[in-house]
Amino acid sequence: MTVNNCSCDLFNVDSYSIINELINKKITVNHIITDPPYNISKKNNFSTMKNPRAGVDFGKWDQGKFDLFSWIPLYSKILDKNGSMIIFCSYRYISYISDVLESEEAGMTVKDVLIWKKSNPMPRNINRRYVQDMEFAVWAVKKNAKWIFNKPKDLPYCRSLFTTSTVSGTERTEHPTQKSLDLMKQIISIHTNEGQTILDPFMGSGTTGVAAVELIRNFIGIELEQKYFEISKRRIESL
Repeated sequence: MTVNNCSCDLFNVDSYSIINELINKKITVNHIITDPPYNISKKNNFSTMKNPRAGVDFGKWDQGKFDLFSWIPLYSKILDKNGSMIIFCSYRYISYISDVLESEEAGMTVKDVLIWKKSNPMPRNINRRYVQDMEFAVWAVKKNAKWIFNKPKDLPYCRSLFTTSTVSGTERTEHPTQKSLDLMKQIISIHTNEGQTILDPFMGSGTTGVAAVELIRNFIGIELEQKYFEISKRRIESL
């Protein structure tokens, strides 16, 4: 479909099952920006909270069975020679993801780790633990790439720290790990150019796609879960 003069292709399939088709069709994308499962879900007790979440439990898709790494070399095959990847992850896996990106098979070079600082983080036992107010993303580019970095003109230099609130109000969907639209628009503005194509193999609630289309980028989104695919489709079509 065409949205805001941008091409948008959305697939309700497993990203591992469709990649060979994309390779065989010689599909090429400029950037991969994605927020895959973190494999960190577990039970805990927030019984003192109003409407408590059932622990840090985001669903079966995040309960330790997702293959965190082997998709990276596969999808690097459809990146153009100046392409980049930005992969959100838990702090536990930054080094592992970096190693896979810089493997001979993937052929990438890690440039930086981006940090999302939440101005309104989820509460926890503040007398016994630090508040977890940050998430991370590994930024890598193809080896020898002429990569894109659009430093905002009103800044003397660009820090890798992005501060926004978590998602609330009308922007909020059913997806438990939805990223902030403001965050994704900032990242896409810096790391991509208008008219380029961004692929998200783990589309979730579709925030990367919404940000891409609003900023006049083409978008390819892949999401396995039917419920989240429909949420993404509605959000993008509404533009």
